[in-house]
Amino acid sequence: MAAKTKKKNKHLVLKIIGWILLVAVISFGALAGMKIYNDSNKVADVEETHDVNTADVDNNAIKQAEPTEEDKTTAGNDAKAKTEELEKQQAAEVEKDANGLRKANVVLNDPYKVDGKIIISSTITNVVETEGNCSYIFTSGANTVTKKTNVLPNAKNTVCEAVVLERDSLSAGQWKVRLEYKSKLSEGVSETQTFTVE
Repeated sequence: MAAKTKKKNKHLVLKIIGWILLVAVISFGALAGMKIYNDSNKVADVEETHDVNTADVDNNAIKQAEPTEEDKTTAGNDAKAKTEELEKQQAAEVEKDANGLRKANVVLNDPYKVDGKIIISSTITNVVETEGNCSYIFTSGANTVTKKTNVLPNAKNTVCEAVVLERDSLSAGQWKVRLEYKSKLSEGVSETQTFTVE
């Protein structure tokens, strides 16, 4: 009989431990659920705050800060007048060549490659002009390729728009490139740069 009681008590202890474990698992699940719920409420609060802040932006103040069409036109005319004045000053200062044109100091930047494309740019450092012809001339043996681009004037010099060549636009091998610049007032040729097409 003592053995039966002992076995019964052991079975009862196991049942109690099982119930305790079950209650612990349920409690843990409830706590985890509450944490997820609280965290999602915090995210919602942040989103609501962000929406309110965005709604508070004063779009009318932003529109009023933009220059009017008249202001833009005036600024454009002023910039053009300053450029023309600078051109006149340079006409007197820059040395002339045999054709009576200013000697443009043409600087050809080193060719470089990006994503398989070859990019070449240049600057005319001693003149500011709004019109001119930029000709990039590529040579490799008997092959010659010419690419023409526009000028991009700024306050201190004139930039020739860069040339972007696809890999297959030039045959493989060593190439040379120079820039020839000519306008009504100036002309010049850069030094030659060498690069390899693989």
